[in-house]
Amino acid sequence: MSQNSLWTGISRGARRRCPTCGQGRLFDGFLTLRATCAACGANNADYLCDDFPPYLTIFAVGHLVIPSLVLMDVRHHPSLWLQAAIWLPVTVSLCLLLLPTMKGATAGLCWAVGLIRQPASEARSPRDWHGDAGQRSLT
Repeated sequence: MSQNSLWTGISRGARRRCPTCGQGRLFDGFLTLRATCAACGANNADYLCDDFPPYLTIFAVGHLVIPSLVLMDVRHHPSLWLQAAIWLPVTVSLCLLLLPTMKGATAGLCWAVGLIRQPASEARSPRDWHGDAGQRSLT
């Protein structure tokens, strides 16, 4: 297996391109990963990028919006309704703009480190996690 570059994968994914070739589109819709790349045929559906992109998006948007909100509040003292009228749409817009980019970057990260979904036949049940610990009796 070849060594995949971390930054190459993240940058290709953030541009919403296939992490393997950088040519094909990564998404079918807004957030749906294409099952296979049209350019190179790579399987993009196996990357585990379901939960991490929203956390990254909230982290990034929070670091952009909160300092701006505080700065505006300290300098201009706007009313509460004006703050809400400005910052709620800004926050929602930034989240919607950044989420596909973060999901693509996460898919690129998964490609670079080789993190893919396990097939259902190989997945372990929670009983297998602790070995025989669940089988011991208290007597």
